[in-house]
Amino acid sequence: MSAAAAKDGQRDNEPRTLSKRLAARRPGISDPICYRLGVKLFVAIVLAIYFPFQGDASTAEWTSVRSSHFEVFSQAGERDGRAALGWFEQLRTFFVQTAGLGSYDLNGQRPVRVIGFKSAKEYAAFRLQATADAYFIGAPSGDYIVMPALSADQFGVAAHEYAHFVLHSLGMRLAPWLAEGIAELFSTIRIDEQRCFIGGDLPMRSLVLRRKPWIPLPQLLTMPANSSIRASRDQADIFYAESWALANMLVFSPAYAARFGELLATTASGAPDAETVTRIYGKPISALEADLRAWLEKPRTGTPLPGIPSVSQHIEVSELTAFESDRIMADLLFASGDLDRAAAAYKKLESEQPQDAAVAAARGSIALRKGDRVMAREQWERAIHLGIQDARLCYQYAILAEDAGLPTREIEAALRRAVQLDTNFDDARYTLGLLESNRGDYAAALEQLQAMHSVAPERAYGYWLAMAAACNETDRREEAKNAAAKAMRYAATPEERASASRLAYIADTDLTVQLAKDAKGNLQMITTRKPHGSGDWNPFIEPGDHIRSVEGQIQKVECASGKITGFRIATQTATLEVTLPDPAHVLIGGGTPEFFCGADDERKVAIQYAAFDSRAGADGVLRGMQFK
Repeated sequence: MSAAAAKDGQRDNEPRTLSKRLAARRPGISDPICYRLGVKLFVAIVLAIYFPFQGDASTAEWTSVRSSHFEVFSQAGERDGRAALGWFEQLRTFFVQTAGLGSYDLNGQRPVRVIGFKSAKEYAAFRLQATADAYFIGAPSGDYIVMPALSADQFGVAAHEYAHFVLHSLGMRLAPWLAEGIAELFSTIRIDEQRCFIGGDLPMRSLVLRRKPWIPLPQLLTMPANSSIRASRDQADIFYAESWALANMLVFSPAYAARFGELLATTASGAPDAETVTRIYGKPISALEADLRAWLEKPRTGTPLPGIPSVSQHIEVSELTAFESDRIMADLLFASGDLDRAAAAYKKLESEQPQDAAVAAARGSIALRKGDRVMAREQWERAIHLGIQDARLCYQYAILAEDAGLPTREIEAALRRAVQLDTNFDDARYTLGLLESNRGDYAAALEQLQAMHSVAPERAYGYWLAMAAACNETDRREEAKNAAAKAMRYAATPEERASASRLAYIADTDLTVQLAKDAKGNLQMITTRKPHGSGDWNPFIEPGDHIRSVEGQIQKVECASGKITGFRIATQTATLEVTLPDPAHVLIGGGTPEFFCGADDERKVAIQYAAFDSRAGADGVLRGMQFK
């Protein structure tokens, strides 16, 4: 918020009402004018005489002047709107080129909205607080710079508020004195094609500091944004003047300038208090204040910088309808947090144009801010059906719908619309990918997950786990193993590590069946996993078997009651006795499984057998036999 020394300027004269225009001559009923005007028009004139129109911001005519970076809404007409747009384009170019912010996307995907009223009178209804001569709002619904007028003497105010926008866009959360001091410093910018200047004196600020007692520096450094001091005009003037002077000295004084970057860096851990400032500059606060008072006593001129060449911009100019201007004012009320007035304004707009998607969206957003999730969901659903072009709103609706237990198809439809409107919307793609995976469409899940541009650290484990599962289900084993390994790195609990490890195991194995005994010792078929690509998997090997493999020659086929009961196998080092409790539970391959009881078979084989722990008349149970 700015308390820059912006003059209200000349107030426009009150519009001459129809009663004043007709004061010199009020015709009687017999006057011919009444017959010419007709009865309806006569009634309108009478109403105007006794109930003169009182203009306000919502009914006055507005002009929109738009470039790719700014949309200026001017209540004073096209000329002032064009002039203001030129200021802001110059300021943007200054920050991008001269201040070294060329690598930053200051605007993101939306232009800054600049609202310039005709005068302070119209501005008063939207003033945030009594000391706010102009202000900046950075809200989810948009970025706003609001000014009482766009006259030529308001360039410094524009620069101040645009500096707040830049700090907001860079994500800098500065202490109030530092944010306002920097903004006031930038209000001194003077730009032309040959040379720019920044710094120097702000006479009205320095005059305040010469005439009034200062706020003690330790108090200034820790003053919160909602301090009551800033609500008083006299005290606010001191706050802004002192903040400007201190920032000016810290930036431009040779004794302090080298440490200013370190001061800014402290914002990452909190507002710099007196102790922090003392440590950074190696001086007690009393010495810093003495230097500041001495700094103010010396007249200074601005620091010269390279000029900013004028660049032709594609500009669109349009006159706003009453509905459009009313909606801009409603948007401003919502962005500034005046929810009750905003709700009333949007409700009126809805009565005028029920099919306006943006109005329904705004009503839903206000309802959510007020804690009414049901109304928020209903209004957002209307907005989507009316064709809203807001990807984030579609995503937020999907979240509310999921929380409310709405059908999955409705949630998916909202998420798909969000992705359609913004292909880089990673939050929507991630949520949609999980929904696709949950309903078994793993190819669709992979499509969404792989289309994400970045993965936030807080969701990295869930993302890679979902990727591993989807890759396993679509037979992309190497990708599944890699994803499971990444999930393992982000796992925070033993349970999470176990889940990632299991997916890696699944990627290395295939689902199959094998025999196992139940609690009563009865054999049954159970599902299990075998190494992927393994050609020698034996389903008759039971869990707990101590499997041994040997090669040898069948010496004898053992039988009892005409049934084969086992084999005697001669190896190079020993002779083994293996039993055959059930011929149907042995895997045999490579030859003809024909045997004759008591015969010397002499065929060469490789066998697998479950070895007994102790000698019990045989060496083990035959599980597999491969003829050589």
